[in-house]
Amino acid sequence: MAGQLTPLVLIPRYTTYSGSQDFTTIGMDVTAYQTVIVNFWRPALIGGGTDIAVYFEESTDQNSWSECAGSPSQPVNPLPNQETQYSYTLSKRWFRLRLVLPNTTNVVTCYAVGFLEERLS
Repeated sequence: MAGQLTPLVLIPRYTTYSGSQDFTTIGMDVTAYQTVIVNFWRPALIGGGTDIAVYFEESTDQNSWSECAGSPSQPVNPLPNQETQYSYTLSKRWFRLRLVLPNTTNVVTCYAVGFLEERLS
């Protein structure tokens, strides 16, 4: 039996990022949750290239971040114009999303929304 789902907005709909750098959401305390389910959408990349890197990360102290349990060993690259769903087991206190664009001329508009599933006691 699944735990109660709490709505989650990591990146509000149609947020735009530009340039080659790491963009991170705020680290949120997910102690009460066992799973994160995220729907990510983006269009084609503007400014050359086709790939973006999306990392789902967790931390015990908000200083040292690692990929969530069950994540692939490399970042995900959601396909353009398709909403893609990702689900990860949470094993540490803090959770965030990190987005990396490949070069300084890139611009992308995207969103990341979903749910946190509460731990069963």
